[in-house]
Amino acid sequence: MTPGQARIALLSFLLVSAGVVTNALFLQARPPVAGKGAGERASTRPAPDKAGKLGETPMTRRSGLPEEPALRIARFAPDHGKIDPAPAGPDESADAETIRAIQRELKLRGYGPVPGDGVIGLTTRAAIMAFEHDHAMALSGEASERLLKRILLGAADPGSADSAGAGKVRSGHAEQVIRSVQQWLAALGYQPGRIDGRPGEETVRAIRDFEMDKGLVPRGRISAELVVRLGESAVPKPSSR
Repeated sequence: MTPGQARIALLSFLLVSAGVVTNALFLQARPPVAGKGAGERASTRPAPDKAGKLGETPMTRRSGLPEEPALRIARFAPDHGKIDPAPAGPDESADAETIRAIQRELKLRGYGPVPGDGVIGLTTRAAIMAFEHDHAMALSGEASERLLKRILLGAADPGSADSAGAGKVRSGHAEQVIRSVQQWLAALGYQPGRIDGRPGEETVRAIRDFEMDKGLVPRGRISAELVVRLGESAVPKPSSR
């Protein structure tokens, strides 16, 4: 081999060696670009939420902010359309003549604007209840021959049956009158307590407050004057006959 051929062979060997080293250091050690990007996306992708969108939680869904429970606001305003008028009509224990006599006697004794039509309506029942309250009788709001005699003859003996259960409600008619009054008072902004047809302390206090506001003597009991004034002030107006 001549010296020129030896130099060419050496140069060729060096070029081949350089190519092998370059391939070993750079090309073989470098991972595929596509494979690397796919691996990164697979490893960093969050697991989808079972309830909906990716990365969404039940509290951030829809608004993006934590949901607050709906407020429960108590309704204190009464429903004016649900004021129940007391039942009207003749009582089984009294005829029209007896009712007219009771109405006349109660009016003469100052129990308010009682009609004289022989019909036992709300105002008449309220006047009867006022009389019963004043004479320590159980509240019935019902007309009867026995009641007429009591009005005409005055107070009974303390130990008589009429005095038993004084101030208690003993009939559905009286209960309905009280309930109507309670609904009226609530509709006007007074606070009679539960609408239960019972003359509790809150109802008595509400009646007195209303009476004082209207310039009446604050007696705190059901009366014809009370239901007439309530009927004039509240809307809608139950029957005030």
